[in-house]
Amino acid sequence: MKKLYLFLLILGIALRVVIQFVFPAFNTDEIALGDNIKYSGFVELLYPLKFNQSAPPLYLWLQRFIVQFFPFSFWINIKILSFVSSILGIVLFYIFIKRNNFNLLFVLLFIVLLFNPFIVNNSLTVKQYTIDLTGIVFLLVYFKSEKFKKYNWVFFLIWCLMSNIGLFACGGYLLYILFSKYSWRNFYEVFNFIKKNVLTILAPVPYLLYFFWFMNQEGASELKAYMTEYWSNAFIPLNSSIFKHLLFTTHELWIFILNAFEFWGIFMMLLMVPFFIFLYKKQSIFKEEILLLFYVILIHLVLNVFHLYPFSDRLFLYIAPLLILVLGSSIATISDFPIIKNHFQKIYILISIVTLFLYSLYTPANDNNVYVLYKKVNALNADKIYVTEKSKNTIDSFNEFVDNQFTINKKVLLIDSELDESHYIVSRVAKKVKMNVTSSEELEIQELIDLKKIKKIDFVNGYNIYEVIR
Repeated sequence: MKKLYLFLLILGIALRVVIQFVFPAFNTDEIALGDNIKYSGFVELLYPLKFNQSAPPLYLWLQRFIVQFFPFSFWINIKILSFVSSILGIVLFYIFIKRNNFNLLFVLLFIVLLFNPFIVNNSLTVKQYTIDLTGIVFLLVYFKSEKFKKYNWVFFLIWCLMSNIGLFACGGYLLYILFSKYSWRNFYEVFNFIKKNVLTILAPVPYLLYFFWFMNQEGASELKAYMTEYWSNAFIPLNSSIFKHLLFTTHELWIFILNAFEFWGIFMMLLMVPFFIFLYKKQSIFKEEILLLFYVILIHLVLNVFHLYPFSDRLFLYIAPLLILVLGSSIATISDFPIIKNHFQKIYILISIVTLFLYSLYTPANDNNVYVLYKKVNALNADKIYVTEKSKNTIDSFNEFVDNQFTINKKVLLIDSELDESHYIVSRVAKKVKMNVTSSEELEIQELIDLKKIKKIDFVNGYNIYEVIR
């Protein structure tokens, strides 16, 4: 079992190396945030950023330090922090498995964390979401240790300045300590709790002071207004539509964190049901870990209700360890059922293999893969290539961001009505997480499709390639 887990770990690291550095891709949000890091000094990064982007100050400073002082190309430097963080997260979970004696139960859980395309992609982004996941896994591994109990305030102080989730984690950890170790109904107990945990309570203060200062700077109110509008559908409604919202959110969770193939995502979600049925009837494994993470998410949900922080999409990344542990605890419960006990090992291995296979079908799940687009376009038998205005703007943005490190051997032309200068057209379609699912095709391209003037011959994540029908 130890060799199996080590093999999976090495495979997970190799996958991240390939996605991060062999086939580099940057989506529009990454480029927008990266441009702020690329063209701003350390002091400028403390103020509201351009292009409707934001990130905690220490994260921005670390990125700026790497970009400025590391000897590699900019596009490599900007990927180093997320790569190291992503690797650290899965190594920490490997340590968590090791502490549990490499139990077979962790095979499926490790596969989800290592190979789920949503988790992999968002743990390698230029955005700070990778710190969310790694911080949570670090918390899971060390929150019971004596050193952590003594020095956790240092961890939370740094994490809060690196990611907003650190603030939720600090509050969640304090709630966990309060309700599991103290009687909150007793004033003296509460006072004793505050006295013993005063440094942890104060850990978020530097970030909160920075945040209040930040919100009073020029451009902050406009950024807040934009973010509120952008995330308007990511807040829990306090009306009759709450049930529809919760159903939609649950669907997103199983699509993103469990599996994007609907039938298998639903199946894995159903595997989690026994945990909730038998929660109070038997001693569940990971009970303390799950309770801790529940308090962290509870802080987030309370802030969400008051429209202070969204709950959606890429922000689900840090929730992955909670769902993974609930899945593991539930499967442990199922393994004791008499009807399945004798055949559990074979069934469980089969489920793990199927899950890994389905993940491979939509890996990678990144967007705007200009590097691979160039490879495919360069292989076409043509001197010229048509591009839509939207695709040209996105490609040009990528090229500027990576300092034109990657080249195309075709003359690029904006699409025209005659279509007589090239046999091929590139259009821009944003990649979704599901296999072969993208945003709607551009209007001008859709019209040509309807008129049967072009046919799709290839695609990469973020783009379609069409041939003109003569």
